[in-house]
Amino acid sequence: MNKRKRFTDEEIDPGCGRRALAGACNTNEKSGVEREIERADTERADAITNALNEIGSEVDEQPQTLPSGLELKFTRRGANQTLAQPTMASTVLVHYEGSFVDGGEVFDSSFARGEPVDFPLQAVVPGFSEAITHMRPGDEVIATFPGSLGYGPSGRGPIPPNAALRFRIVLLAFQEPGGEPVGHPG
Repeated sequence: MNKRKRFTDEEIDPGCGRRALAGACNTNEKSGVEREIERADTERADAITNALNEIGSEVDEQPQTLPSGLELKFTRRGANQTLAQPTMASTVLVHYEGSFVDGGEVFDSSFARGEPVDFPLQAVVPGFSEAITHMRPGDEVIATFPGSLGYGPSGRGPIPPNAALRFRIVLLAFQEPGGEPVGHPG
């Protein structure tokens, strides 16, 4: 007698089982892989939030609009507000998420990648660099600015010409040329 292995529903299709063969799968159910990705994303987000809580405290401040048109809304203040602020000559270590004001679509995020980024302030768009010069390590700000402070009339990559942008920025640390790091570089 030929013994055939009987597969369980989960072995056939972890998200649907035998019902997939009959076309009765509920596509709203998540597969094991999808659940694992969500779990890892949640774990990464929780780790970032915990790290941010160690270097600063949440605040509820009113937005301020600067003469350039840049709007800043601080959502977290670093633990040591006596630290210096970066200048345009600084190299900074930040976490950020960039999105469009219209529609809110995220176009870039170091938070999603799970790794902060360092760069000289002179290498980024004017609205982003100006926002950071108003921050101290541990501060988190939502910076909203017109296209003239972003990528301007030419746009860049997925960013259309004159697009108004919004960045969530957390300043972790910075260093002036020839100076010592200021903040929490790790």
